Amino acid sequence: MISELVCAQPVNYLRHLWSDNNRCNLQLRKVALMSCSEENLELVELGRVVQESDSAHRRVQNSPSIANNFTPSASKSSVGDGLANRVEEFSTSESANALQEGTSASIIELDEPADAVSLPPVDRGFHAYAYLASAFFVELLVWSLPLSYGVFLNYYSTHTFPQASQSILAAVGSISSGLMYLSSPVVLPLLNRFPWYKRKAMLVGLFLCLGGLLGAAFAREPWQLILTQGVIYAIGGSLLYFPTMTYTFEWFSERKGLANGVIFSGTSIGGVLTPIIAQALLDRYGPRTTLIAWAVGTLVTVAPCLPYLKGRLPVAQAVNTRSLDLRLLYQSAFWILFVANLFQALGSFFPSLYIPTFASDIHLSATSGTLAIAFMNGVSAPGLVFFGWLSDRHLSWSILLISLTSALSVFLLWGLAITIGPLLAFSCVYGFTTLSWPALWSRFVTASATDDPFQASSLMAFFVAGKGLGSVLSAPIASGLMHPWYFTNKANSGAYGVQGYVRPSDNVYRNDVVIEFFGFRISSRREGGLTD
Repeated sequence: MISELVCAQPVNYLRHLWSDNNRCNLQLRKVALMSCSEENLELVELGRVVQESDSAHRRVQNSPSIANNFTPSASKSSVGDGLANRVEEFSTSESANALQEGTSASIIELDEPADAVSLPPVDRGFHAYAYLASAFFVELLVWSLPLSYGVFLNYYSTHTFPQASQSILAAVGSISSGLMYLSSPVVLPLLNRFPWYKRKAMLVGLFLCLGGLLGAAFAREPWQLILTQGVIYAIGGSLLYFPTMTYTFEWFSERKGLANGVIFSGTSIGGVLTPIIAQALLDRYGPRTTLIAWAVGTLVTVAPCLPYLKGRLPVAQAVNTRSLDLRLLYQSAFWILFVANLFQALGSFFPSLYIPTFASDIHLSATSGTLAIAFMNGVSAPGLVFFGWLSDRHLSWSILLISLTSALSVFLLWGLAITIGPLLAFSCVYGFTTLSWPALWSRFVTASATDDPFQASSLMAFFVAGKGLGSVLSAPIASGLMHPWYFTNKANSGAYGVQGYVRPSDNVYRNDVVIEFFGFRISSRREGGLTD
């Protein structure tokens, strides 16, 4: 009996198994092949690839039905292509009959063993949704501490370490978030190269996060905070978070943009809730009890999620592992989207950095700036889900809508704001659009010429690192742009009348213009099968 399996990229996966298993001894792999119709993907036949080193090649030679497709001298890629093409031919009745007539020496066997296990479905089902919910909570917990570090910084500088340098204390948060972002091009390819270590890495990462939090709870010097709450927590967060990301491309195919939007919305919700919780705990119990409680909460929340943070496809053995295909880095689509992503990151952090200061400069209350940031983070959660959904259908229009709306909001809402109303309106529009940009990353990978789940997660690391680089560089760039301009100190001119704010606004606009013209053009040409 033939099982019905669903596999996101079955032919690529089959070629991968063949090309990497030619030195195996009796490595058995089940592969589900699908053929594309105009409206959906139709299941065809299940094959079991049996490879026995030299004997496999002898059987290929002796098989008249497939000798034209497989030769001992064939290269790995040609053998894989031939195997995939041949098994696709078996989906027709004529090929199936030919297979039944004489395949004693064939390496394709359609008899499925009784103990064979079907793969869970893609884009639906309990396992996919359980993974999605678990990844959401990991996203929220891992990034909640760096996002709420401003609350800790204020408490450290006024209560715990009042004599310490402000720059040293501020470095804790920068190191924590910066290390996690910038480590992605190293961690993700390594995890894909050695996939059997992914779940072990998540477990180690969880304990490192807990160790960093507990160590910070008993820190007596600022450098101890840098080591524990900064470095150790960042390393643990990277090992816990990035393996989770790699599984998205296995569980979701047609809805990968929506799935990434749901996962990334955990950061937005954490950006709203965790500062409030952290401030309440610090005011009542102090930093030691707060950090211990944070560690316990992380353990209680993340530990039940770990069983569901797993891949959909069988874990590759040592001979099946692959490094990042460097040819993907030579694709013009990749570099155009990477540069667009970097420019977007450089501009998108300016408002979150300067909205509180701007609110004070136009003589609003201190809580007005905090409220504006909370609004910005809060509305980005539905924005991530919406643009993730939209990118699955129209990537180029998603880029255009985010770029144009965010640029106009800077000029028309922030630029003319002199009261709390326009400022909050700007925060909502800007947060819904600009902060939803990460939801497009999975489709950037598709537009960069790969649907292979193994390569896609490694390639996505570069877009994550681009955001990290933008977050690190945006603060010094914005500081350099803050200088008087023609409209400075003009009455009733909003941000255009406040010293220096027109320059960051202008920079955001110029960045979005680059994204609009270059990102829109390349994604509209190469959306990986999507049509606008």
